[in-house]
Amino acid sequence: MTRIQFPVKYFEQNLVFGTEGSVYAYYELQPFNYDYRSNDDKLSLHGNLEAFYWNIHADTHALVVPEYQSLEEHRQAMEERLCEGLREAGKRHIQTAIDHLRGKDIHQHRFFIGVKLKPTTVKGLSFFGELNYIWKDFRRYLNNQAGTDMPEVFQEEIEAYQVQEELIYSRVNSFLRARRVDPADLEWLIRRGFYRGIADTPRRKDWVPQAVPVEVKGKKAKRPGRDILTLAEGRFDDSHGRQLVVEQFIGNQAKQGYMAFLTLSHIPDKAPFPGLEWLYCLQRLSFPVEASVRTETIEYGKALSQVLNKKKELKAEDEHAVESGEETSYHILNSRQEANELESNLRTDKFPLINTSIVLCVSASNQEQLNLRIQTVRDMYSDMMIQVEVPYGDQWRAFNEFIPGAKRYITDYVHFMDPAAVGASMIGATRQLGDGQGHFIGMSQNLPVFFQHDRGPKDKKLSTTASAAFIGSLGAGKSLGANLLAYQALLSGAKVLIFDPKDERAHWPEYLPELKDISRVVTLRASAEDRGKLDPLVGAHSIQDRAAATETAKRILQFLARAADGTYEAIVIGKAVDHVVQHAERPSMMKVIDTLKAGLREAPEKRQDSLEEIVDVLSYLATSGQGQLLFGDGTQKAIDLSLPLTILQVEDLKLPEESQTDFGRMAIALLMAISDFSRRFSNQPSSEFKLVLFDESWRLAKVREGRAILEELVRTGRSKNAAIYLISQNAKDMLGEEIRSNLGCRFVFRCRDTKEAEAACQILGIEADENNIETIRNLPTGMCLMSDLEKRVNEVEIRVLEERLFTAFDTRPGSRKQPGLEAVRQ
Repeated sequence: MTRIQFPVKYFEQNLVFGTEGSVYAYYELQPFNYDYRSNDDKLSLHGNLEAFYWNIHADTHALVVPEYQSLEEHRQAMEERLCEGLREAGKRHIQTAIDHLRGKDIHQHRFFIGVKLKPTTVKGLSFFGELNYIWKDFRRYLNNQAGTDMPEVFQEEIEAYQVQEELIYSRVNSFLRARRVDPADLEWLIRRGFYRGIADTPRRKDWVPQAVPVEVKGKKAKRPGRDILTLAEGRFDDSHGRQLVVEQFIGNQAKQGYMAFLTLSHIPDKAPFPGLEWLYCLQRLSFPVEASVRTETIEYGKALSQVLNKKKELKAEDEHAVESGEETSYHILNSRQEANELESNLRTDKFPLINTSIVLCVSASNQEQLNLRIQTVRDMYSDMMIQVEVPYGDQWRAFNEFIPGAKRYITDYVHFMDPAAVGASMIGATRQLGDGQGHFIGMSQNLPVFFQHDRGPKDKKLSTTASAAFIGSLGAGKSLGANLLAYQALLSGAKVLIFDPKDERAHWPEYLPELKDISRVVTLRASAEDRGKLDPLVGAHSIQDRAAATETAKRILQFLARAADGTYEAIVIGKAVDHVVQHAERPSMMKVIDTLKAGLREAPEKRQDSLEEIVDVLSYLATSGQGQLLFGDGTQKAIDLSLPLTILQVEDLKLPEESQTDFGRMAIALLMAISDFSRRFSNQPSSEFKLVLFDESWRLAKVREGRAILEELVRTGRSKNAAIYLISQNAKDMLGEEIRSNLGCRFVFRCRDTKEAEAACQILGIEADENNIETIRNLPTGMCLMSDLEKRVNEVEIRVLEERLFTAFDTRPGSRKQPGLEAVRQ
């Protein structure tokens, strides 16, 4: 194996001191979404990277590395969040997901960029002191080469580099969103390479390299210890020539990992963009591929000089061929043409040339899998007209190139690229989706998607709403997805209220035994027994709930009476509600009607007819059909909300397509009352997370009164430690800014109508272009486009892994088996 000195001497904060004398400052880039963005957005993101490489004026080292997620650790974390009453069912649900994912590479990509700092010296020494320092610096070089000592680092040097790093950090952040790495990141970045293909990289808590404080000629310094070499562990074998084998002891057992390093030896000069994102494309693969990109900037003047010199060389070769009576080779002619084009572009745009080398790393647990992955990478790049080599005898050198602070060891595959071509790598772009924690809900191509229902309000960086919308045509899978998320929220201790207008969930306690003792199914019928169950004035005890109930009662009565806001009739109704709330011992809607009747005599004569008509209409509605549910007399009890799961359904509730008819107006009024009931549920003074699932919300959103209630519920959810899930067939009804801006996640399933697909694009925050519209119109059942809390958008296939859950959640007519069958109960 080629002898290479360990390239890192010492690191402190985000500074890495190399044994070659170089110092790099490292940063982690914040990932950004790339798929389903408009061309203008993609060009803007590309422009940021191009500007970075144009203006950085320093050598850089970019790293793309996967961070693996331990399924066992994920299982333990999820089990700790399970509520006590559903612990066994929750463990079974989690274990099913773990078994489903076992054998897959569960990871997320992280992106790092290192910038080489300019050399600095210790100032303020005397003449003899400076001579001594120069000798000391020369001795550093000798010691480095001999490997016999780790020379000291002056404190003034560190401080000078830190000052320089401040400027670099400002420059990096002006083009890319980044954070400084910490010593734990650097330790992981160095050590992880020695565990490729074997296991997760062991972490050392609060580990930093040792450095002994010393004083040299009156100057404070740090002398690094040798403990940094403990990060370079394992036994390597490079006898295969085109791969490395590493052996580590894991649990007192020797395990081997296999890795191969590939180089990009040719990238098309005139590649289209968007279209040739030569690093981002790696995320399409079903296994992670690492990348190390090193660049050196050649300033415009020097670059132009080099091009002109190269042109002279090519011209001389061409003339020599002519003098010899031979035809000029195609290689020389093509090179002269490329040199002329490059000179023209340089003179026009005056850009620097970026001396770029690209090394990829593929790892696996066995040789057969490694060879298959190498071929997959080569085939993918071959389709992009990019040439890939597996250099023989350079594998150990390539391994060291991935270590932060190291130099470029492989110089045979260097590309002279302009900043736009380097930026086309789209480093930082990610296909990651979801929360990275929580329950498994599906797959985004080769990546699992995890969802944590209450992350939005709890995440300090986000501090956003946990509400969500599920949009799609009938039979597209939106209800199945919403039901799965509601069930998982229950497992984690949330309280859930479901408004079920189509009787699709009342069977849950029967099909899912774990829910039987924690559920209450409230079926409201048009009968005297259920009179007043939805009366908004019944059961409102707190000042806040009573104020909200008062407003809901006014809206319902005005809506049923067709009394527009601001009219005399609307004002009379409002005063009657206020009087009952303030003076009645047990307020109710019937007492409001009684108050209106009593006030008829005091009304102006010209208004009496209209008021009498309103009283007659309300009195009739209050005593017939489903109207009885809204008008209590003060003797009824409010619906009990103490259990974790409440399923509320109104029997034979015929939701109208339009709201012009009296029959339709009553259905909308019932929805208003149910919305108020949902508000009361959300306002419960509890530290428990509360979730309201509102099916057929598009019906309510069709009228102004209903839309106002939905907006209030969505807007105030975060402050109440609650979330609203809206299930709708109609994407256009979710386009109100108040609703859309207060949604955390959005799930868009198949929308057949073109206008609906356009509206769905707006909800997702993506451009309503032809490709996106066609994608939404042709999504398979159970597949959706998800916009997560970070506004990343990608496809997700919702997967309900337990057969019993799928049977219970499936809303297709005739899809459920009889609950008496053993297969359902197991």
